[in-house]
Amino acid sequence: MDIPFIRFAFPLLILYMFWSMLAVNPFVEDNEDDSNPNQLSVTKAQEILTKTKKLVQAGKLEEAMPGALQLYKAFPENHIYIEQLAQIYDALGHWPESAAMWEHYLQYAPTPTDGCPMLGFAYENLNQPELAFKAHERCWQFEQNNSDLIFYYAHALERQGQYSRAIQLYRQGLHRSPTYPDLLIGLARAQMQTGQLAVARKGIDEVLKTRPDNTDALLVSGLLHARMGKTSGAIADLEHAHRMSPGYREVEVLLMQMRGQAPRRVLATSMSRAGR
Repeated sequence: MDIPFIRFAFPLLILYMFWSMLAVNPFVEDNEDDSNPNQLSVTKAQEILTKTKKLVQAGKLEEAMPGALQLYKAFPENHIYIEQLAQIYDALGHWPESAAMWEHYLQYAPTPTDGCPMLGFAYENLNQPELAFKAHERCWQFEQNNSDLIFYYAHALERQGQYSRAIQLYRQGLHRSPTYPDLLIGLARAQMQTGQLAVARKGIDEVLKTRPDNTDALLVSGLLHARMGKTSGAIADLEHAHRMSPGYREVEVLLMQMRGQAPRRVLATSMSRAGR
């Protein structure tokens, strides 16, 4: 049955709903907690959010901080405001605050994996390897078939010296994402650490066929040449890697060693950390 009112009213309703989504900030929630001394009205929150976003986009992070903090204190369980503040802390290098915010994010975000691997990175920058490892492990446990989370957890296992388990995870990730370069490089690196030099050599050569300028692949290739006593090959790979990423510390140290410009113990330390 054709009802004229429905034919006219329904499109108007759709237009109204679309306008509402544009006009109302979806990230602001009503704050009815009278016990919160930091509460804000919706209008005030929208005003602060708009100003804070503009400051962040302009790179004025110190100036954006007060607004981001004000929004977080008013809505401490709003994952949008938690993430915004965490990202500002990251950019400013405020690692204790960053770690605390990302922990908070994992608690309240509907998809906590969006906070990975930043939480682990924050702990790494705090020089807390055990907490970093646990963070990557927790993130992987949220979604064990996620190739990115597999990579970060496998990489964390490498840092712990758990190479056999890392190899297992790299292979699991490659079963799902067979061309994922970081997984391929990680697998070759872990195989090298367990003495599987020929297998690692074959794997890293396959990566370099399609990604000849990949710095991590070149670093692992240089390390393999060094392990196999091929100094000229190691220097060539490391010089190439240095051209691609001039500030890469491990590349610089290993290149100095291969040229006889650094003590042997520096090489041993760098080889154990390479590509991380």
